[in-house]
Amino acid sequence: MRILVIGANGQLGSDIVKVLHSKEVVPLTHKDIEIAEEESVKEAIRIHNPQVVISTAAYHKVIDCERNELKSFEVNAIGAKNLANACQGKDAVLVYISTDYVFDGEKKTPYLESDPPGPLNTYGISKLAGEYYIRYIWPKHFIIRTSGLYGSARCRAKGGNFINLMFRLAQER
Repeated sequence: MRILVIGANGQLGSDIVKVLHSKEVVPLTHKDIEIAEEESVKEAIRIHNPQVVISTAAYHKVIDCERNELKSFEVNAIGAKNLANACQGKDAVLVYISTDYVFDGEKKTPYLESDPPGPLNTYGISKLAGEYYIRYIWPKHFIIRTSGLYGSARCRAKGGNFINLMFRLAQER
């Protein structure tokens, strides 16, 4: 089974590639595919012909999303739409990594899949829009809403992973 991992240089993507090392994995980075560009996505899916596409790619720095709403929606919403359309064209399962930012954070118990979303910022709204595109376009999908990733890989965009951030904040006190 050929598995395409988009965002393979990122914190989650690089760990997924490591875990799936024994499988037929094709890691793609931003240099290999631009998910906001429909033709780039179609071409990557056509060339690699995957049975599964795991998309960890996102424009996820919350402050930057507020400053550049257009880019946030191009990557997180239109990118998801492009992936869903391309996966549909190849009958590939799409695994889309979303976020808990689709919720408002007010609930005192863990969120359920059936809970209504209520994003409070551009990042959450753009990721929710991506989820809606995927649900509308292609039924062969899984949407995974993550929260506060941590692991051995660093998040270059945020200057480290969650543990690195906590150490850095503790040293600043």
